[in-house]
Amino acid sequence: MGIPTFSPLYVGLSGLQAMQEAQSVVGNNIDNANTPGYAQESVNFVEASPYPPIPGPGPFVGGQFGQGVLVQSVTRQDDWFYDEQDWANQSSYQMYTTYSTVLTQVEGIVNEPSSTSLQNALDQFFSAWQTLSTDPSNTGAKQAVISQGQVLAQTFNMVSSQLQSTQQDVLNQVNSQFQQLQQYAQQLSSVQTQIQKIAQQNVSGSPVSNPNTLLDEQSAIIDKMSQLANLTLSQNADGTISVSVGSGPQAISMAQMETGATVSDAGGQLQLTVGSQTVPLSSVVQGGQIAGNAQGYGEISGLLNQLTQYEDALASQVNAALGNQTFFDAPSSGGSFAVDAGMTVATLQTGPSGASGDNRYALNVVNLQTTPTSLSWVDGTGSTQTESGTFDQLLGSMVSQLGTLAAGVSQNATTANALLQQSTQLRQSVSSVSIDEQATYMIAFQNAYAAAAKYIATFQTMLNSLMNMVQS
Repeated sequence: MGIPTFSPLYVGLSGLQAMQEAQSVVGNNIDNANTPGYAQESVNFVEASPYPPIPGPGPFVGGQFGQGVLVQSVTRQDDWFYDEQDWANQSSYQMYTTYSTVLTQVEGIVNEPSSTSLQNALDQFFSAWQTLSTDPSNTGAKQAVISQGQVLAQTFNMVSSQLQSTQQDVLNQVNSQFQQLQQYAQQLSSVQTQIQKIAQQNVSGSPVSNPNTLLDEQSAIIDKMSQLANLTLSQNADGTISVSVGSGPQAISMAQMETGATVSDAGGQLQLTVGSQTVPLSSVVQGGQIAGNAQGYGEISGLLNQLTQYEDALASQVNAALGNQTFFDAPSSGGSFAVDAGMTVATLQTGPSGASGDNRYALNVVNLQTTPTSLSWVDGTGSTQTESGTFDQLLGSMVSQLGTLAAGVSQNATTANALLQQSTQLRQSVSSVSIDEQATYMIAFQNAYAAAAKYIATFQTMLNSLMNMVQS
């Protein structure tokens, strides 16, 4: 069996084609080094089928000899374990940073300590009563008490109003984030349908094709989704990834997510409605920006409940100290915390006798500042909390608890960020494009291409010499 005359030419040609394809992969890697979701690609070379197909002895060929090189496939460099870990850490970090942002807003609204804070308004109110108790018939002092009461009520109402506005903003954000999830779910479904079609073609005997670009898109979409909520993920044999939003038996499937979900308030807690099912949001989503906003929403609800109970207690005790005069209207009466419209300098009595020197009611109010009282309210998790102390202590405790919580969440965000950085680095160690590494490959493939071209030129020279010998 002889060697085909032009066989060496095809050997050289295979080298040119393979190195050209390899250079294209390198160029694509370099171009997409900063593309979200892109994982670097690698060329997998294999030896071409040898000649002759069946080895054996012969007069011209003993055994087989190679027929060059082929590009068997271009594969995407990826590690499922690192991907899944990084997506979980993205979800955790986004939850804490979002929660921390909401708490920072709340701290700014409470604004302690400052000249416009609740504590300052309370101090000024009791100070006005202290002044009135020393001169109970002083009209100016009576007017100061009423004015400071109005300032105190306005301060509490302003804080409550701003908290309610922030809470509504948070609710709007959560619904907007679920709309984003719906869009991502629809995009993911479209991409995965294309991936499945290619997988089916590969099984049916068509030329094998790796849907690398589609897999990159799939990864990029899941990156975005994991920032919004914690995901339950599983890898499928066809290259797709099964995704559910949340965890546990009430996790939302992609099919459900594609139809949309809405979030509403139910007694200070967020409720999630998907189709005909309504469940507490916290029972489904425990990560991502949605969970962070939900926790912030609950914290605002608890704080508003606490402020309402505080206002009720202050109003009822001030009114009782004044012999059941209605100085303050309480939220429990159906309105807002305010100085009663009927309370004027003329109607305000500083003592039970009504005499100009009677200051017993005024002293009763002054003593309230150092008299312990008890509050009960429903916190952000729906649990009932009880606390005792003076009005100053209760207000100080409220501010202190908020500050402690905000500091703790901020620290958790720092820890979550460190874990995210670590998992991202591990993921990038496999998937990210190294420009230096690709430059090395580019030189190697370029040299191999040049060598193959030189080989073909040499063979052409040999063939020309042979043809000249035959012709002569």
